[in-house]
Amino acid sequence: MRTYLGKFIDENAVLENGFPASVKEEGFDVDEKVRGAALRDEQKYYPADYVAYEETAAMDTAYEAEPIADDKPKYIPSPTFAQKMLRADEVLQDRYDELKNYALRFKKLKTRISKKFDSINQGRLHFVKLSVAGKTLKLFLNMDINETDPKFHCKDMSDKKTYVTVPVLLRIKSGRAVRYAKILIDQCAALHGLKENPKFEEIDSIAMVEQFLYGQNEDGEE
Repeated sequence: MRTYLGKFIDENAVLENGFPASVKEEGFDVDEKVRGAALRDEQKYYPADYVAYEETAAMDTAYEAEPIADDKPKYIPSPTFAQKMLRADEVLQDRYDELKNYALRFKKLKTRISKKFDSINQGRLHFVKLSVAGKTLKLFLNMDINETDPKFHCKDMSDKKTYVTVPVLLRIKSGRAVRYAKILIDQCAALHGLKENPKFEEIDSIAMVEQFLYGQNEDGEE
């Protein structure tokens, strides 16, 4: 007896056991009617959109979405004046200490360290400011650019809101620039009528920066 799939069943085994004990296969040709019937059954019970859905569902199950990387840059605060000064080399620190003491020798001047500058003022009068950029010490003065010697190569910063009160910039990278800075400080003091203090005592500028940054007094206590 031949099954639908073209397999032969041993009829004697069926009579003896009540079920097919063995099946032997034999190839045969399927005519077009049978092939057409099988195709119609497949289309009827398994439509194309259902098959496509099953395949897509299987792919979605196998695929695990990778976490989306956060491309937003993390905010890294810029180093402050105090941090940059303490990281600077000894030459720059010495120039800073020398010029700060030179500017402070006039009467009634106070120094104040902020995030970007070390400012030296007399009340509301902004006298000079000092800042650091890499290996360069910057001096800002409260004077007009036209009153400076062209050989000093000063820069006019009056168009910047931050430097409106101290619009003259001198970059200090050498011993010669330190001498130019002292000339400009004296010139600026004369313009604002500042008087030299004969009792002035020099300060340790770097120690003041450390105290500002770490909040310690001379005894090392907070």
